[in-house]
Amino acid sequence: MLNTNTNYFMTKKLVAGLFIFDSLLPACKTPQRILTAWVDPNRPAKKYTTVFIGALIERNALKFAIEDDLGAAAKKKGFKVVKGYEVFPPNFNSDNMRDEKVVLDAIKKRGCDVILTVAIIDVKSETHYVQGSSYNYSPYVGYGYGFYGYYSYWGPTVYTPGYYTSDKTYYVEANAYDVETQKMFWSVQSKAENPESIEKSSKEYTQLLMGQFEKDRKKK
Repeated sequence: MLNTNTNYFMTKKLVAGLFIFDSLLPACKTPQRILTAWVDPNRPAKKYTTVFIGALIERNALKFAIEDDLGAAAKKKGFKVVKGYEVFPPNFNSDNMRDEKVVLDAIKKRGCDVILTVAIIDVKSETHYVQGSSYNYSPYVGYGYGFYGYYSYWGPTVYTPGYYTSDKTYYVEANAYDVETQKMFWSVQSKAENPESIEKSSKEYTQLLMGQFEKDRKKK
């Protein structure tokens, strides 16, 4: 059976561990949220059936993930889907998209009547210092147990050292265009803070954008 002093040590370390874990949680969050959304009040009064989804992103893994996830979500809404990587090569970007007619003809040839583009329009990085913290729990009551008992009690928990951390915020814009007129009729700007992984951030973004789509499609 553990004595009172041992129980006290274990309780102290458990509480301190939970405190440290809880203090780290905000840094692990990866919020994405809509900043602005716009719908053209004079948009064409027609029902779109086939959407071309193009993520204008140079990082292929992220491009493919976004096009796949948005494509799957659009299919659930009843759209036929053509993904950018199915039509254009991986290195096809704003630097070599010189011929507008070639691009539009390739999209029209596949029966698309609406184009949805996604682009990262800005990235902001900020490094800051997180202060260390002292942890005060309760007075130590192990009188008579000597230096080592006192040291082992306070040593691991008395101070959490400070550290530097870098935060990255990505600003993302999604635009929808009518293929026939080439006019934009829907635009959504959002931001993502410290995304954890390509797979998770892509799925979160898809859910966020589709939620906004459901709101905006009902607007007159």
